[in-house]
Amino acid sequence: MHFHHYTLLALRTALLERFKGQQVYRCFSQNKNELIIAWEDGVWRIGCQTPLTYLVPQDDYAKARKNVVELFPEASGLKLTDIEIVPQERILIVQLEKGFNWVVKMHGIQANVIWRQEEKVQALFRHKQEQDWDFEVKPGKLDESLLAEVEVQSEADALSVLREVSPIYEKQFARRWWELLQEKHSPLEAYQRLLSEAKDGCFYLTREKTRIRFGLFANPAEQLISVKGVVEALQLFLKLHFQYDTYRRQYSQIEKSLKKPVRKFEKILTSYRENLHHLKHDRDPEEIGHILMANLHQMKGGVKKVELEDFYQGGTVQIKLDPQKSPQENAAKYYEKHKQRKAKAAYLEDQLTDIEAKWLEAHLALERFQELPAPMALAWGKEGFQIAEIKALRAMVREQKEVQAEEAKQRFPYRTFQREGYQIFVGRNARNNDELSFRFAGKNDLWLHAKDVSGSHVVIRHRAGREVPPNVLEYAAQLAAYYSKRKTDTVVPVIYTPRKYIRKRKGDPAGLVVVDREKVIMVEPIR
Repeated sequence: MHFHHYTLLALRTALLERFKGQQVYRCFSQNKNELIIAWEDGVWRIGCQTPLTYLVPQDDYAKARKNVVELFPEASGLKLTDIEIVPQERILIVQLEKGFNWVVKMHGIQANVIWRQEEKVQALFRHKQEQDWDFEVKPGKLDESLLAEVEVQSEADALSVLREVSPIYEKQFARRWWELLQEKHSPLEAYQRLLSEAKDGCFYLTREKTRIRFGLFANPAEQLISVKGVVEALQLFLKLHFQYDTYRRQYSQIEKSLKKPVRKFEKILTSYRENLHHLKHDRDPEEIGHILMANLHQMKGGVKKVELEDFYQGGTVQIKLDPQKSPQENAAKYYEKHKQRKAKAAYLEDQLTDIEAKWLEAHLALERFQELPAPMALAWGKEGFQIAEIKALRAMVREQKEVQAEEAKQRFPYRTFQREGYQIFVGRNARNNDELSFRFAGKNDLWLHAKDVSGSHVVIRHRAGREVPPNVLEYAAQLAAYYSKRKTDTVVPVIYTPRKYIRKRKGDPAGLVVVDREKVIMVEPIR
């Protein structure tokens, strides 16, 4: 728990010493679940957040120019007369003139500020806590007689016993009580010393993975800051909490965004290298084509496989055949596979250079980020966390946002590919196809589409003074075949023509075009 009954006891004394007799100037909220009460000399910040609740006095507070909600107008001008702490509870009752009071419940998810006149509820700070309309003051349970003849065998036992005494005692009390019992004090003596330490005015701030904890007892096993005085401790706690929470969230977001492309490119590189290895070391289909051509005289049509002498590797080799094709056509099929295999290897080698460069860039960005301390390693003290390290992370956050914004500007709404320096764009759907072909593409760009079936429009960006090389045309045609209804076919006819020779008739649905001049290329669908 960040806020405890004994913290409130100390805070009551400090608040009355400074604010008793002062008038309420105004009450407002400008952050979700945070109430500001402004007095003649200073303010109270009351947080009803989960898991953090707080009441911290400060000298001043910057009021925003917009999104400010004025609250509890009846309190304006009323003086503070007293503050009560409900016994064995985390509840303050702030008494004002004319019988008005605020009930400040520091109950985590049920935290709230209740405005009452005498004991009648007039308004709620958190309206969703509807049960607070029926709020009644009820002191917490306390039965110290249970400590008379108790046996405690472990820290878990200590926690169980103390919670029977009163539910306000949680893990920090159990740990310290168990330590005192280990020093051979009786349970009752250890308990009295425990309460004495809880009220000694010393407070301890420790850092956990996801939060800063406010405690009443020192734990030598933890990295901690000790502070004398409840107001000073709470002010430092709130400062550290918001600094740490912001740093931790930003650090996690950037780490995730920088690791993602590194993992992505590593995965692509592994896949490309494995594929390239197989393409270079698996048996070349061209050899099978040669073996078939050398044995045409002894082959018959209509068979699914044939066993022939392997004059490349010795022995014999079983070769799969298409029974619907002649021996010559089966050989041609293996020659075509060799051609596609060679083109794919060239493509992978070309892409590997680009992907390796992108991986290196992403890896260097991650290494630069990792020079910043992780949240648990962030240096801290009574002045807060190291501001230079916080600023360095903020600068990196801004830089990351700028990079993402620039990438978003450059990102096309179409699938993008590259081949031998040529940009190739593929539409994603019917409406996207029309945008690609009639708004994005230039009249001299080369346009492709799988013949006689629905599919994506494909555009090869024109390069002045150059004809599209056959390899680039074939690759773009393979993309057009792959992103069509015939992607599972062995061979697909793809039409291509300069963009200026396609048009759209009035009333045609999205994606449908008329091609005035076209050529056809036969390709295997490959992405």
